[in-house]
Amino acid sequence: MSVKIHTITFEMLPASGLGYYLISTSDRQYGTHATIQMLLDIARQQHWNLPGLSIGIGDISFKDGAIMLPHHAHRHGRNVDIRPFRKDRRRLPTNIHDPSYDGEMTDLLVKCLLAHRNVHRILFNDPKINGVHAFPGHNNHLHVETKD
Repeated sequence: MSVKIHTITFEMLPASGLGYYLISTSDRQYGTHATIQMLLDIARQQHWNLPGLSIGIGDISFKDGAIMLPHHAHRHGRNVDIRPFRKDRRRLPTNIHDPSYDGEMTDLLVKCLLAHRNVHRILFNDPKINGVHAFPGHNNHLHVETKD
């Protein structure tokens, strides 16, 4: 289903798919076509490279572009929150200070994301991961900004 807001057409991330699971409700899972395609590309690549290690995808945007608290940027379908990986592979939250956090696998995910043609930048506070930008409140998720 696609919904057009001004000049932005939003489409919903499918509720299930290869290599990912949702950590937000479906009403918070709308993005631009290019953003949704990037997520599907990365999840598929993740599935084939590391079977059994799925990406937890959180907030993107509402279908009407409304303000999504507590976020300021999740209005145009080009911002996605992704959970960092855990050492025990469980589909639960973690953060960079928790012993369950798997920095090595999260680093591989960041490298895959940054290699994608539609990824602009990633906000995340693990100083051991190259290519991410520190930003308050980003110890427990990667905030991925896309170009389109």
